Amino acid sequence: MRASFLLCLIVISLQCISQNRKNDLINGDFYNVGLDVIFDSISAQTNYFFSYNSNLLPKGSLYAISAENMPIDQFLSKLLAGTGLKYTFFKDQIILNYEPPEQVIRKKNFFSISGKVTDENGQPLNDANVFLDGTTIGVSSDLDGNYKLESIPPGFYNIVFSYVGFENAVYQISENNGGARIQNHQMELDLGQLEEVEVISNRIHKNENSWMHHYSIFRREILSQSNNAEQCVIENPEVINFSFDNSDESLIAFAQQPIQIRNDALGYRINYFLESFIKNKNDLRFRGKMRFSNLEPLNGSEKRSWRRNRRDSYYGSFNHFKKSLLSGDIKKEGFRVYQLRNIDKFEIDKDQELDVTDILVFKGDHYVLDFKNYLIVEFRKEKESEKFLRLSEYIGLLYPDQISKEGVLLHQPDNQISILKLLKGSVRLDLSGEIMDRFGITTYGYWSWERIADLVPINYDPKYDNL
Repeated sequence: MRASFLLCLIVISLQCISQNRKNDLINGDFYNVGLDVIFDSISAQTNYFFSYNSNLLPKGSLYAISAENMPIDQFLSKLLAGTGLKYTFFKDQIILNYEPPEQVIRKKNFFSISGKVTDENGQPLNDANVFLDGTTIGVSSDLDGNYKLESIPPGFYNIVFSYVGFENAVYQISENNGGARIQNHQMELDLGQLEEVEVISNRIHKNENSWMHHYSIFRREILSQSNNAEQCVIENPEVINFSFDNSDESLIAFAQQPIQIRNDALGYRINYFLESFIKNKNDLRFRGKMRFSNLEPLNGSEKRSWRRNRRDSYYGSFNHFKKSLLSGDIKKEGFRVYQLRNIDKFEIDKDQELDVTDILVFKGDHYVLDFKNYLIVEFRKEKESEKFLRLSEYIGLLYPDQISKEGVLLHQPDNQISILKLLKGSVRLDLSGEIMDRFGITTYGYWSWERIADLVPINYDPKYDNL
């Protein structure tokens, strides 16, 4: 009887100890490290040890997370979000298991869009492009004109319908509750654009050297001059035509078909649907729709390289900043934000540092980004590229006289600096961080220098790169 009583006391004591240890606090600033490294740090801080099959851990994925006196429960929930890994406590163990993707999808309220694409006479169009702009989510319509986009995360999207010889069409889609949506579309002929491009094409063919000169400018401006751009190939340059106006030295580009870009630095093929491109002496404006798809890596080394380059492109980007705003972790993610009154008098004033609550307001089903004048965004976890300092047109604005007559850099690479300006009174963001007001914001500095060659899809998640 006494032995049984003692056994009960021991069991109760062990349970209490285990429960209390769940309140252990975690400290650390982890940046681009594997889960196993973070687990080792947790074990050193708490005396817990992890029990799991090594095959469960995402291969090649690196993680960034900061904690200051954070309860271990909260830390693990944040760390493992989106990985499909679930944890349980058992005595002095933390046991990891994997939850099947189908269950994860149901819990996240993913939704689908389906419908039919037809011409102006109601006849089905085969092989029409249907995709969510800026994502890897896209398909081609079948022989009957039917399509279906599946496993779409909650959020705000532009669904694009495109077919050669017809006008592109864009619909705004917003969904947070899951389910299925129907979106049919009847394409309309774009005769005016076809005639205009034909005239320009004839004009350019009279002087092939002019076409090559204009093409080199177009390629540089649309892809950027970064290291990633050097590994990009435009596979069908023949679809691009140009018009040049000598009076104001303005270059205009057109494309009858999607421009196919192969990015061998990030492992993506991009179908770029050019809507407009105008460049003159003092201004550059271009816009288009993008459909991303994964390239097939040749070997494990190339796959690891693509994953690493994608993470590097994502961290510090505008998309990273927007997601950090919504999570409220801009400082932990490496960002600092400052008010700027006059862009012609650029200077970071530490007294003008802002917090998330100063510029972002939650409205229930969306957010509102609101600030006056300009916003300086500093990213402290990655330095500027030397190419940016030598080649970017923004250097005269950010760092005047930073290159000597001999070509020596007087300003060494420092934290990346970007500038935001609202083109409207305020801008709406959906619950996933995407901007809902088209052309509502413009960027200067580092975010403007990094262009198509440095972009990852808006549905990219560094914790789970489905490569």
